Amino acid sequence: MEELKKAFYEVMYKYQKSFSEHGVMQNLNAWAEGKSQLLSLLRRHPNWNEKAKAVVIEFKEGREIERDTVDEIAFTMLSIADRVIGESDRALFCTAFNAAVHKYSKTLSEETLEIIRQNGGIKCAVGQKTSRIIGKLCRKFGLESCEDYERIYARLSDALNPLQIEKTAVLSVHPCDFLEMSSSSNTWTSCHNLATGKYQSGSLSYMTDEVSMIFFTVDPDVTESFYRAPRRTRQIFIFKDNCLYQSRLYPNEDEDVFTQNREIVHKILAGCLGVPNLWVLKSNCNNVNCCESAKGSAQYPDYDFCGNLSYIKGTTSIAHMVIGKPPLCVCCGRPFRAFKSIKCDCEKTVVCQDCGRTVPINRAVYDEGAFHCSTCRHICAKCKRAISDTVYPAFDRKGNPVEICFECYQTATEPCAFCSVKGVCSIIGGSLCQHAAIR
Repeated sequence: MEELKKAFYEVMYKYQKSFSEHGVMQNLNAWAEGKSQLLSLLRRHPNWNEKAKAVVIEFKEGREIERDTVDEIAFTMLSIADRVIGESDRALFCTAFNAAVHKYSKTLSEETLEIIRQNGGIKCAVGQKTSRIIGKLCRKFGLESCEDYERIYARLSDALNPLQIEKTAVLSVHPCDFLEMSSSSNTWTSCHNLATGKYQSGSLSYMTDEVSMIFFTVDPDVTESFYRAPRRTRQIFIFKDNCLYQSRLYPNEDEDVFTQNREIVHKILAGCLGVPNLWVLKSNCNNVNCCESAKGSAQYPDYDFCGNLSYIKGTTSIAHMVIGKPPLCVCCGRPFRAFKSIKCDCEKTVVCQDCGRTVPINRAVYDEGAFHCSTCRHICAKCKRAISDTVYPAFDRKGNPVEICFECYQTATEPCAFCSVKGVCSIIGGSLCQHAAIR
């Protein structure tokens, strides 16, 4: 729990949020209780990462070769051949070209290559990309002389070499993955963003319920501390009693990605349950009363507007899933009802990164990405910034001793425009001239 607390603090520091140790621990204890069954389930998976509190899967995202698309572009290329190639050579080109295209493959077999060599008169070897062989064939027969050739060839090459992007998929119940479900580190944000979101407290609601998991993808070089990484895509998945509800996909509704994510989660959950990966997809879930927002919860209910239900084959009844919990203030730890904040109207406090004490926010300074109390980090009484070098003494207007930084000390000891007396009146608190006192 100590590691989770440190990670929670880190997110609070990132967004300069008021919080206390008590408020954070109240949320983490509620998280541990709420997610206990999901934790127990997901820990059965061989790719479970205990530190990340997630199942981590590496995969390739992309499309397969689409035959209809290849056929359409190939037909256009053959129409160019009809215009460019003389009648005596046209049949040879068409035989070689069709042999290459209609295998619908990135590479070709030796048998197919021999057909191309005999009819096309070009050199080609096993392992070469089909698109390159087609390019060589087209140049041999002069198709590049056509104005539209380059554009059509580029389309055919893309169709035969569909892009495959390596990514890492994370199915997580880590508390900070909920806090950062709309991270400001992303190129996109949503209403749950802790900096500007209208439903900031919704991240706390999702975090402590019994049914919500967060699924997201990151770049393949990310291997730890996934909550820190920019999300490429993100979805909430809700699971109970062999029933899975897939909520909205962010940042955009790509149907292929939507389907791919669901298939990944299906496979993970079936593996954890030790059952065949056979699911029934409910194509029209708007009429299925399976999801309900918990009373007092604060998450934005994407699942009311977009998503689908699936369940393991053989499941006899649809589970009723109650989503979210009333958010708990990260300062006082009590339930509250405010969407645009993660705390109630209690005193604003922060935790000092140096000593770990919870202090009022006006007795702390934000410096180097974290809060520090006035005991651990000297704070200039005038500019309120942390003092990184020499501390200079002064007095406030009430005569109390204070500490100021070098820049403010210089300003305080410059000649006074009102009385022309140097430094003394500033340092002793304005007894000679009220205008020079530290304000």
